[in-house]
Amino acid sequence: MKKRSWVTLGFVAVLLLIGISYVSLIGITPTDTKIIDLLHENEETLLGVVGVVGSGIARDENNHLIGIAVYMEGNLTDLQHLPRALGEFTVYIKELTEASEFEKERMIIYNKYYNLLSVTTDEASYQQNDDVTITVKNESNETFTFGNSVYNLYFERWNGSFWESYAGIIGLEVITYLMPGEPGEIAYELGWQTDTPFPSGTYRVVSTGWIDQNGRAIRVWGNTEFTVS
Repeated sequence: MKKRSWVTLGFVAVLLLIGISYVSLIGITPTDTKIIDLLHENEETLLGVVGVVGSGIARDENNHLIGIAVYMEGNLTDLQHLPRALGEFTVYIKELTEASEFEKERMIIYNKYYNLLSVTTDEASYQQNDDVTITVKNESNETFTFGNSVYNLYFERWNGSFWESYAGIIGLEVITYLMPGEPGEIAYELGWQTDTPFPSGTYRVVSTGWIDQNGRAIRVWGNTEFTVS
């Protein structure tokens, strides 16, 4: 009888251990699943920043998961607008040009309007006081919105190391739209503002807007470079 009791108790103990182990396991969320959930929860915040193309799981050279990767384009992103961490995970910011094809394919969230706002100038090189015609075009199938009448256009100058803000284009503070396939033109005289005379150098003109998608603002942007001699 004693032996049978011990066997029964042992069997019950094993069942209890199995049950506890199972409950513990089903309560554990895999790390990559946590990151995927966090990215979807913060999609509006991340894709609401100019220059952010997408985000995914950051891994080191040994393919070990180390946090969250945010991919940006063309040094357009104001890094102050990006979080340093999401939940328990560090955010690593990376230029899109430095990302591998594998990383690009494995983005969890992606700005599907990337590269669909085109910005062009009528020439590639200008002289001081030349007139520049800037064309902004919506290449998507949805309406783009801008905060002023000049499509939020502004100039940046290359200082040899990075792009720095140079001059804005003054326009009316009214909401402006670009319909699908619609272009808009703005004429600007280089150097008409005496405090920003556009000396010789390399510049780029940038346009930023957004698309309202189910109450979420997803950023759109475009830019093009030119020189002044």
